[in-house]
Amino acid sequence: MVLKKHFKFRYPFFSFVPRNAQYLMSASDLFTQANEAFFEDDYDEALQLYSQAIDADSENPEFYLKRGIVYEKLKKYDLALQDANKSLAILEAQQGSRTQLAKAHLRRGIALYHSKQYSEAKKELSASKELNPAEKTLSTWMRRWQFLKSDKVPATAASSTTTGRSASEPAPVSTASATPVTERARHDWFQNDQFVVVEVFIKGVQKDSVDIGFHERSLSVTIKMPSGSDYSLELEPLTHEIDPSQSKFTVLSTKIEIKLKKKSVGTKWGMLEGEDVIPQTISAPWTSNKPKDWSALDKELSSEEPEKPEGEQALNALFQQIYGDADENSRRAMMKSFVESNGTCLSTNWDEVSKGKVETKPPEGMIAKKYT
Repeated sequence: MVLKKHFKFRYPFFSFVPRNAQYLMSASDLFTQANEAFFEDDYDEALQLYSQAIDADSENPEFYLKRGIVYEKLKKYDLALQDANKSLAILEAQQGSRTQLAKAHLRRGIALYHSKQYSEAKKELSASKELNPAEKTLSTWMRRWQFLKSDKVPATAASSTTTGRSASEPAPVSTASATPVTERARHDWFQNDQFVVVEVFIKGVQKDSVDIGFHERSLSVTIKMPSGSDYSLELEPLTHEIDPSQSKFTVLSTKIEIKLKKKSVGTKWGMLEGEDVIPQTISAPWTSNKPKDWSALDKELSSEEPEKPEGEQALNALFQQIYGDADENSRRAMMKSFVESNGTCLSTNWDEVSKGKVETKPPEGMIAKKYT
């Protein structure tokens, strides 16, 4: 098999997925891999993987929402709308939570917005707001709709509000320019103990053209490009929680730098979006999160019996103990007998030792020899 030069070592080995991968990997594994491809702007591969995840689990609404976002990136808005409708239908059948339903209505509204069905888009955005006013990125799209309202929406609304014209009379055609097309831009990320830093590489952007929403488990980025088109980046859910109040961004001449403050300082993120694939923290074997009771530890160590010496250490310990407990004559006898016998004899009887030199008495089977 010949691989392309720029293949990527992604889960589990290479970036390609076998035709029967849905039978080899679980739906969640495929979904995780698809999220990685999406973040790397590899939308074609992400689309394939999301589709395989759906084949493996066709009743997961999140899979359809994510694939719908890929369709938006590929400007296939009709397919994005179909996936949003499918996700919403599943959630209604499963009696999904208000938060999940709000997200589905939001994605449906975004797809309608891109399809220039602005009135219908407004209804979906309003439905999302009613279900969950705190829905991520909702405020961004509401502002977009408000921005277009004076240019595009009145053309539809005017037919029912303007006097002196019959309902069948065609409404005047809006002269507003077409909706800006969502463009791509390269982005990357890195991290330290305190922050996860996301970099979006777009040159010549003005700060007032950047709209960024920080949330605990999501990031929403909308940028008005110098060409007039829009760039959007939505990361949800982030792999770990962030602190929105301490997160910030900086607009530079060549890029937009977004700093996400880690809520859990020191935690290493294995991915930027989705479920993490590596342990969050690896503690050293001598560390612990629990406080130490040092007085109790000292007492415990003091109560432990000291290790018993062996061999030569045991003999020296015994010698020191006897010497320490002996009187002056016994100590003299011990030193004289030990030195004169070359360590082969130890006596505490000074009356006997004082009578003459203590001869060397080697162990049985050995012979004492003088060194010359």
